[in-house]
Amino acid sequence: MPDSKRYKILNSLPAYGPMYIPVTEDGEPYFSEGFVVKFFKDDLTEWIANFKPGWSQLSGIYEFFDEKILVIAGGICYLMNPNLIKPISCFGRSYNQVIKSEDGRFILADNMNLTIVEITGQIHESEMISYNGFKDLKIQKNIVSGFACDYTFKDECVEFSYDIDKKFIIGGFDFNQQPIKKPLKKSLWKFWN
Repeated sequence: MPDSKRYKILNSLPAYGPMYIPVTEDGEPYFSEGFVVKFFKDDLTEWIANFKPGWSQLSGIYEFFDEKILVIAGGICYLMNPNLIKPISCFGRSYNQVIKSEDGRFILADNMNLTIVEITGQIHESEMISYNGFKDLKIQKNIVSGFACDYTFKDECVEFSYDIDKKFIIGGFDFNQQPIKKPLKKSLWKFWN
């Protein structure tokens, strides 16, 4: 087994061999077939994980630093260490897009906002940017850009950009179904009244 091989995505649950281990966000048993992954531990043993999926079609595995692996099962994220059968953390439910920054961070999109997964495993979410998802997402120099869509109220898509370092949004939609005309940043200067 090569050093870089820490997992293998399986097409289905194996018909024989060791029993799979259900991996869920709440630790409850899961008996249906989900996103199935074989992990290889440092001691050369292996185990089969059956990840309970979320509400989207996005599934995949992305390697991190410090032996962490980000498993996305039907839109739910499980931050895993292949040597452990329990997730380090779980978050999300319906992510449908993922892009990676040059410095190794992952940007996940659901229908309304973005979630940034730092290389340490910490996460932060943007404020609401869209109502019905994103189109043409890309990242350049830690600025995520693309189109935020609203097919519910206006049947339109508007441009937006989000600085993942400063957590600063320009464009997109706000909760009043209007395109945002100025950056979403509250002034700290006005503290009287």
